[in-house]
Amino acid sequence: MTNQKPPSWLDDPADSRALPWGQPLRPSDSTSELQLPVPGARSAAQLTGIPPAQVALAKLLTAQVLLSEEWDEMSAADREHIGRLASTDSLLNKLQKMGLLTAFQADTIRAGSADELVLGNYRLLEVLGQGGMGTVYKAEHLRLRRLVALKVMAQFNDPGGKLTTRFYAEARAVAKLQHPHIVACFDSGRDARPGTAPRDYFVMELVPGQDLFHLIREQGPMTPARACDLFRQVADALAEAHRHNLIHRDIKPSNVLVTPDGQAKVLDFGLARMPSHNMTEPGVVLGTIGYMSPEQARDPHSVDGRADLFSLGATMYWALTGRDPYPETGNAVQDLHRRFTTTPPPVHRVRGDVPAERSDLVARLMQAEPEARFPSARTVSAALTGFALWLPHGTSAAAASRAVRPGRGRVLVVEDDPSVRGLMVALLQDQYEVREAEDGEAALKELLRDPPDLMVTDVGLPGMTGPELAQKARAAGLDASRLKVLLTSGELPAEALGGLSVSAGDDYISKPFAPVEFLSRARTLILRRPAHPGESALALAMTPPPATGRNRPEAGVEALALTAARLLAETQLAAEGLGKRVSRYVRALCRAASDTGDHAKLKEDRYVELLSAVAPIYDLGLLCLQRQTLLKPDRLDATERSVIQAHCSLGAEVLDDIAVSCGADVAGLDTAAEVIRAHHERWDGTGYPDGLAGTEIPLSARVVALVATYEALRSRRPHRPPLSHAQAVRLIVHDMPGHFDPGLVTAFASVASRFDQIHQGL
Repeated sequence: MTNQKPPSWLDDPADSRALPWGQPLRPSDSTSELQLPVPGARSAAQLTGIPPAQVALAKLLTAQVLLSEEWDEMSAADREHIGRLASTDSLLNKLQKMGLLTAFQADTIRAGSADELVLGNYRLLEVLGQGGMGTVYKAEHLRLRRLVALKVMAQFNDPGGKLTTRFYAEARAVAKLQHPHIVACFDSGRDARPGTAPRDYFVMELVPGQDLFHLIREQGPMTPARACDLFRQVADALAEAHRHNLIHRDIKPSNVLVTPDGQAKVLDFGLARMPSHNMTEPGVVLGTIGYMSPEQARDPHSVDGRADLFSLGATMYWALTGRDPYPETGNAVQDLHRRFTTTPPPVHRVRGDVPAERSDLVARLMQAEPEARFPSARTVSAALTGFALWLPHGTSAAAASRAVRPGRGRVLVVEDDPSVRGLMVALLQDQYEVREAEDGEAALKELLRDPPDLMVTDVGLPGMTGPELAQKARAAGLDASRLKVLLTSGELPAEALGGLSVSAGDDYISKPFAPVEFLSRARTLILRRPAHPGESALALAMTPPPATGRNRPEAGVEALALTAARLLAETQLAAEGLGKRVSRYVRALCRAASDTGDHAKLKEDRYVELLSAVAPIYDLGLLCLQRQTLLKPDRLDATERSVIQAHCSLGAEVLDDIAVSCGADVAGLDTAAEVIRAHHERWDGTGYPDGLAGTEIPLSARVVALVATYEALRSRRPHRPPLSHAQAVRLIVHDMPGHFDPGLVTAFASVASRFDQIHQGL
């Protein structure tokens, strides 16, 4: 009867096994701290009168359900309070309230199953999910304190051990795969204790985020661009699995995890087919009917990688439409019949704003005959990469609404200081049609007579403040879809000015400003204007918002940025994969930044997507320099340093020339140019090429400056080997004072471990 559960060691407080050391736990009269017992006799007589809570506490510490170091870190007052508790329930409530036990652990202990909370070197913290083969828990390594996902095999009647063999086959299958978009397997084992059935488990990477099924249920269908990016990652993961002759056979929305920074992770290789294994256990469902290829439904053992491509297409169908391609009715026979005889309606018929090319790709993946699908997952990845980086023209009304109308932008400068107004006009007039006003009343008349694309207004205007002017313009119907507002001030601190811009403007800049920064802010706002002068806010409101992932307007500049990063890698001027890493670093840093002052902009989805798209282009100017200087293995002399420093200006000039030719067609070129020019500026003003300091440095360049430094420190250079993560963090946080925006340094320190994961491709 090995499967019969023995009595829990919490059931009997007088059991001679209760305190293995033989002495009770009791508050010390001298220290008011709960003392651990010392070895001695184990007679039940010694345990008489000991409160159940104290017996339970000793057992929890002994079993390492409650860690001794956490107990030691408690305050004396908390330990004394716990030492006075009498009932086990009050003890569990207190430990849970203090965060030393989870609700799952406390409930398991109350149910008499405390023995099941520790498996090998891991203690279970909470349930993450359940499936046919077992339960997945969030767990923690007892010594390393690393959080993991631990899959425990369910208890089966398993004659011959076939199911156990399949369980460990999954662990071995995943352990063979080292890929950033596949959940990694670290360890496996069997927990066997006398009198209990053994429990088999394997240990996986704990991935933050949620699965694609729940993500779409909660947030709605993805934008086509984001879906292409996400499923390109899934296709890459499948290509790696197929390279090892592993066919997943159960790709579906619940088996694709999506991290907070938009990365895909494929999990659950429990049904993976391996070259020499064709296990046919009765009762094991080989796939999910709604996402299963027709050939897999007929014979799951004869499929090849193209079966996974069908499931990939069906999962992408769900992501783009929020509908199952083949909804299950509960009648497996009818569901299979429908699988063989029908096809779902095309994606673009379900959702009209999905470009025909994307819809056709999904339809091709879901062809009934494998020969009609793409030949390989690698081919699918290439196709999705092209779609993610390029927006076909005229594909939807939503795309048209985000196009930029031709012609010069029009700007109204509202400033009561003639010298400042003259400077602004001089900076703008080469590129835009510029009008002037010296007070709010005159400006309002101009706004209503002929609305411009951008109004640059000082906050402290005589008679009517800049925010009041903006609010009156909004009330008159000139909302953000028709008029962008740039607030300026030489008196308000940046934090206050940033707060005003939330309610009254679209951006702000403090005076005195650097000309390059002023032009950059103005260009960014003008390039955001809608396609038609009379377009309403309702039309923009109907445009799907860019949640996470790539946003269509900056697809062109993103392609340019990734091309530059690839060229730098091909010419050995940068490490392979720089483009992807830098984009992910930017997103991680923006998420960790505060939401005060000008950093509040880093919480705007549109801005973060734009910045992550353009960031990889920061060293474009290096392609203009001689490689022999860039790859010199020794220290550079003063002349060589000045040559290399010129790459900031050269790269920005390249982007400015492109912007003159096609800036109205490629959103983000202005932001890319300011990143290229200013990413070597320093917070204390000692950087180059313009010697900007503090908030004079464009926010985009401040973010990329820190990100680029981390990437450079972790990468091999001709004159030095790569540094470790710890060394890079120490340099940025402690050893480079005055280099970076202090607020961004604080944010970086809080997510430094995530930077390391990104660098390692995790």
